[in-house]
Amino acid sequence: MNGAIFDVDGTLIDSMDMWMHFGSSFVRSYGIEADDGLDLEIRYYSLRTLAERFSRDYPVMGSADDIEAQCRRRTEDFYFNKVQIKPGVRGLLEELRSRGVKMYLATATYRVLVEKALRRLGIWDMFEGILTCSDVGAGKDKPDIFKAALAALGTDVGDTWVFEDAMHAMLTAKSLGLRVCGVYDATESDHTDEIKKICDIYVDSFTKLDTSRLV
Repeated sequence: MNGAIFDVDGTLIDSMDMWMHFGSSFVRSYGIEADDGLDLEIRYYSLRTLAERFSRDYPVMGSADDIEAQCRRRTEDFYFNKVQIKPGVRGLLEELRSRGVKMYLATATYRVLVEKALRRLGIWDMFEGILTCSDVGAGKDKPDIFKAALAALGTDVGDTWVFEDAMHAMLTAKSLGLRVCGVYDATESDHTDEIKKICDIYVDSFTKLDTSRLV
């Protein structure tokens, strides 16, 4: 193992619950009852798309620009001040760094949010760099971000592991020949059995990961 590509949300930091309930929580902050299924429906929306949807459906919230600005402030507060590292992450990163493994970040989240959060948590400098889905123009259901991260690392596919919590990203990584270490996150719990079949290694927590298996 020479290279590692790490997802951020749900893998390194405990942030997925905030995203999974972001829409309904935001709507309720205006005293509006959220529609059933709202959070699931908007799960993969960008903040801009979300703002446009809310401006149309809930005019009392104001313009799309105003709503987007409020959404950004809410997410910035969470990442800058509140989000926490997941158990076992620091130990895993320190172990890989001691072995000379080069590590890269691959995330769908805005770069500024990730950098601020990981700097506060003391793990930002462990990585060679970061790529976002916006950088490559595609989500993790496409191979672009993993190919770009591999190129940035300069490591071979067979010597590089991907660390992920999301099934769709795991499937993409495996389709490229990358090895995958999956970690449990509650937001993907409905797919746990399927995920276990996809991954080369799967753990409930990185505290339970035997790093000698990462070869």
